[in-house]
Amino acid sequence: MPIDVLKSEFPADVNYERDEGKLKAYCQELSQASRLPWVLLSAGADFELFRKEVEIACRSGASGFMAGRALWQEASQIHSREDRMDFFKNTVVSRLKELAEMTDSYGKPWYAKMEAEKGQFAPVAKGWYQSY
Repeated sequence: MPIDVLKSEFPADVNYERDEGKLKAYCQELSQASRLPWVLLSAGADFELFRKEVEIACRSGASGFMAGRALWQEASQIHSREDRMDFFKNTVVSRLKELAEMTDSYGKPWYAKMEAEKGQFAPVAKGWYQSY
């Protein structure tokens, strides 16, 4: 089955490599090596670290992100159901909005990697799905 998007962890350890120029270069290398659009996986990073990785990755060719624990992992330490729901409704939602805005501002549209002008693709042949 064909692959539509590459999901990748950040190509360096941001806690070890602090030179942002090198970090951008690693992401650009990944962008150039992939024939597909790529998105950054959170890989369980804390939110502050993941935010930094998303910005660097999107400025360097990534098309977006896929996040789970980076958004909500602190909730597992909140014992009150009410407080936990408040955390999801407020903190997690605001984190997701922030990352989405960052991706919209800096990320490379997925269709640009597929060489589609402004998201316009050639007409699809009848029965295209049979060979997909």
